[in-house]
Amino acid sequence: MAPTHLIIVCGHAVWIGGPKNGWDEAEWLIEGFQRGETPTFIEHIKAGVRLLQQDGDATLVFSGGATREQVSLSEARSYYNLGRANKWFGLLPSGGPSTPHPAPESRMLLEERALDSYDNVLLSVIAFWRRHAVWPQRVTIVSHEFKRERIVDGHCAAIGFPLEKVAFVGINPPGVEPAGSASSGASDEKREAMKGVQLALGQWADDPHGVGSQLMGKKMERNHWGTRQPLFDSDEERQRSGVATRWLWDGIHEGLVPGVKMPWGGESK
Repeated sequence: MAPTHLIIVCGHAVWIGGPKNGWDEAEWLIEGFQRGETPTFIEHIKAGVRLLQQDGDATLVFSGGATREQVSLSEARSYYNLGRANKWFGLLPSGGPSTPHPAPESRMLLEERALDSYDNVLLSVIAFWRRHAVWPQRVTIVSHEFKRERIVDGHCAAIGFPLEKVAFVGINPPGVEPAGSASSGASDEKREAMKGVQLALGQWADDPHGVGSQLMGKKMERNHWGTRQPLFDSDEERQRSGVATRWLWDGIHEGLVPGVKMPWGGESK
């Protein structure tokens, strides 16, 4: 039987590899405000792997595109590489993925197009369908706790995924309070970044699918490698999916048609 549970680990940076297997920040490509956060990214990976191991009916998707201009490596693939380099932190069955039958690892997928948190959700749902030919019945998302409202009440609601079937595992980086404000000892860069988080929350509330000039502009700035941005790979796949889509104003990005019943259960905003 096909799985029913989609686990999404949202990417935030790129691990380029190295002898420390990600435990040295110098092995990561990060923004200035992300200094000190790389252990949190590892905790996100561990949380996703732990959830996968606990549920044989789940598929784990690492989601994140090639967002750094220095390398074409995607966030998703770098997270997967890091997990393998660390033998999945001992969280998989005895022997791990080196055994002849690495069942848990075979239930992992990479979603390598996402350029923002909305994409993390929607493209992972589609990746699940593309692999299994069924839509997930429930979703668990692993990301920063301060993104809970944006991702669950914002993105999941916008694409019409039933919120009662959405779970969220939030793990914040150091220097960030649960609600998304910077702690008293946080750096100036971190404080400014958290102000941006609150600003983005309002922008997403006004533009739930991120198709306006502000949010789309941010997405395009991250697309250093010209990653294609359709939701589906062909007209045949699009038609088979049953998802109502439209081409956006830039002629490059494909988005959902608002106010339409989606095959995963709800109606898009």
